[in-house]
Amino acid sequence: MTYRDGAGTTSTRSVDPYRLIYTGRRWYLLAYDLTRQDWRTFRTDRIVDASATGQAAALPDPPDPAQTVGTGIARRPYPMRVTVRLAVPADEARRLVPETVGVHHPDGDDATIIDIGGPDADSLARYLLSLGRPLRILHPEEVRQAFLARTRQLLEDNQ
Repeated sequence: MTYRDGAGTTSTRSVDPYRLIYTGRRWYLLAYDLTRQDWRTFRTDRIVDASATGQAAALPDPPDPAQTVGTGIARRPYPMRVTVRLAVPADEARRLVPETVGVHHPDGDDATIIDIGGPDADSLARYLLSLGRPLRILHPEEVRQAFLARTRQLLEDNQ
């Protein structure tokens, strides 16, 4: 297939398609890249051309399609990232912060560490406030300071 990535670079890929996944905004193809010998996800609107080769490929154990796409979207390059410890179990954390927004790591039974990307510290601070749950910003300090400034402003506005 011919594929154009997010930067506009076009490449030819030999892939064996596995699943189509809809995220609520876009369709993605999970496929085994025969050249790189690894699973890859491709936005379907960036597939320029595709043709069948008629050659079957032996696929290794496939990953979970929805989780693979979600993690790929959540890890895309953002200008800024924040890591937080959300004081809720992993299942609730995934409902609050979808897997297309953050990468989740359970931290015991009652907390979840989440890595979230965003455009800047203030946007991330606003997003974290919107969660309405106890959390601790682990890093970076810039997001912690933006979060504290927004929290102080909310307190002043409501006195």
